[in-house]
Amino acid sequence: MSEIRERVFVACPLAHAHGYLAQVLPTDSSASSALELRVPLPGDSGGPGLTHTVTVRCAPLTDPSHESEVWSISWTPREGIYPSFDGRISIKGSEDYGTCRLVLEGSYEPPFGAPGRAFDAALGHRIAKATARTLLRDIARRMEEAYRAGEARKREELQH
Repeated sequence: MSEIRERVFVACPLAHAHGYLAQVLPTDSSASSALELRVPLPGDSGGPGLTHTVTVRCAPLTDPSHESEVWSISWTPREGIYPSFDGRISIKGSEDYGTCRLVLEGSYEPPFGAPGRAFDAALGHRIAKATARTLLRDIARRMEEAYRAGEARKREELQH
């Protein structure tokens, strides 16, 4: 098993983050949905990379410390040679009211046994971490867009 832990800051207050995350991931039920992952290529600086579609499933978990909202998250590729992932995604507080942190942690088993583990050690793990980081950035961007749109609607309603 290979472990991943990545995080990004989201320009959205913690109090609103769950609602916006729920617009991106199926956090409010045990339903599954399709999600497209972009796999950055080594040396990739935001180019198209490779994409593949996974079936993602989320379910609420309880954080015993009550410091964050946590969901189990898993995905399986619909096709191809990509590994499945099993872990958790959480929304945590940040240094100020206007931001929060989105954290993804979990594990995957490289496909193809020993050759897959050798590839993972040489290059695959870096690709997996970059994929997780790209996924979190995409989720954060979508949450921020939804938050800004919601705030703009509130300002517009106040003016009328």
